[in-house]
Amino acid sequence: MMNSFIEWLLSDFGLAMFVLSLFFISVHLMMRLKTITFYEIVFRWIAFFPLGITGIYTGLTHALFPDISASLIGWEPSPFQFEVAMGDLAMGVLGIGCFHASYSFRLAAIVAVTIQYWGDAIGHIYNMAVMQNFAPGNAGSWFWLDLIVPAILLLCLSRQKATS
Repeated sequence: MMNSFIEWLLSDFGLAMFVLSLFFISVHLMMRLKTITFYEIVFRWIAFFPLGITGIYTGLTHALFPDISASLIGWEPSPFQFEVAMGDLAMGVLGIGCFHASYSFRLAAIVAVTIQYWGDAIGHIYNMAVMQNFAPGNAGSWFWLDLIVPAILLLCLSRQKATS
């Protein structure tokens, strides 16, 4: 049982962090702190866990365990995975940096993240349509999170600007 959970966690880490962010959002909302808005709360926890912690995790896995990460995505191991690792690591650091950052920092970070993640999603779609690559790391929750996480962050950021 525990082995299955650990295997799921390691292969679907982004989804686990998304669920963890929903937990922290719920706890934060239950605390009924009126100092920050709903959109600020959602932005902080989505930026921290599914973007920040996941980016660091994927950066480390691509850099330190390229054969494993490549197989989960349906790739052949490649020296370009180190470059992917550095991009993921940069996105993770930006996500964590967004937690208490200014609006300008957040805007710049989320523009970069959106370009990276939606570009990744286009690559996933290409791999599904042309290469018939439906490996879990290409067509599973990783694909959907590449679409959803930037969309949520953009929505929250636009609402923060409207209220600040």
